[in-house]
Formats: sequence, C-alpha cells, structure tokens
Amino acid sequence: MPVLAASLSMIALLAGCASSATTGPSAPPTQSAAAAASTPAAARLFTSRHYGYTEALPAGWLSDVQATQQWDGTGAPGYEDNVVDLFQGPGGVQAWVLAAPTKENLTAYTRTTIQASNAGHQCPPATQTSQAITIGGAPARLLAFQCPPGSGFLVELAVTIHDGTAYVFASQNSSGTGSQSADRAAFRNFLAGIRFQR
Repeated sequence: MPVLAASLSMIALLAGCASSATTGPSAPPTQSAAAAASTPAAARLFTSRHYGYTEALPAGWLSDVQATQQWDGTGAPGYEDNVVDLFQGPGGVQAWVLAAPTKENLTAYTRTTIQASNAGHQCPPATQTSQAITIGGAPARLLAFQCPPGSGFLVELAVTIHDGTAYVFASQNSSGTGSQSADRAAFRNFLAGIRFQR
C-alpha cells in the first residue's frame, strides 16, 4: 500500500486545533480602527508556502497555521504537525491541506486512498459517498463519511491531482456544533476559493 495514500487517509481521523489570528487587508491610513471593524472585509488571500495553491478565504474562514515544512510523502502527519496548512471555518468546521508528488492518476489515487482507509481505519470513505467535482479547474473526487460510521461527525476529503502533485483537502466538525448541511456548504465554499499556482 503506498505510504502517501495511507498517510492521507489517516488525516481524516484527526480533529481539533487552536485558532490563531491571520493577517487581512489593512485599513486605509485615513480610516479609523472602529470604522475598519464595521466595514465588510475584502476576501483574504492565503498563499501556501509549500503546496502551490492559494485560497481566497470565504466569509467566516480564517487561516490557523501555515505549514512550516514541506511534507516528503512519508509517515502519517496529523493536524498538529508542521507539514499541514490548517483553517478554521464557521460553526466549528475546520479544514486542512496536505500534498505530495504522485505518479498515479486521479482514479487510481482515489481508489488507493479508499482502500488504505478501509484497511486501516474505523472511518472508511467508501461507507458513504464519492462524487466527481472540480477544484481550481482540476477534476477531483469528494468523499464523505461518518466518523464513527452511522452516528459520528461528518468527514469530507476532496482529492485532486495537479501537475504531478496529489492534494487532499480535508474537512470535519468534531465540536458537536452546527449541522452537517452547514458544514458541507462551508467546505464547498472553501474549495471554491482554491487556485493552483502555475
């Protein structure tokens, strides 16, 4: 079983992270802090230092932590590791991103990821849904499942390959707040802001 797929499927089981402030657009010099706080903020752009994508953060989303090192595709890094980009969304939903080079196409990579998850974890993507989507104009697969199966919180993995790099965008809300429909909508808004760098 490829280490990349096993590692990426492990990510779907991890939850929780501390929120931290992000930098957004600064107010014009003549605008007071109070006026700036009452003005709707323009979309904030997050640029990954290591994974070749940008994210136009939707309303309610903040970037928590940017990866400080590029993942080498080995091991099973979690949300607390320095190789993932982390985001906090509305209602307690969170998302994180991990990427590494691959020689597989999307169909093979998705199948390998599902098989690895089914073999090694209690929350296999194959128990729920898999649908075709696009991310940043690239074909992708969206996997959704419950963790634990049947009664737990919603976990979604969006998998795509761009220029020989496999990307997994993961989302979950393990806080017990919000609703699955709201969490799904928030994650789709997040995915809509992804653009791959040329």
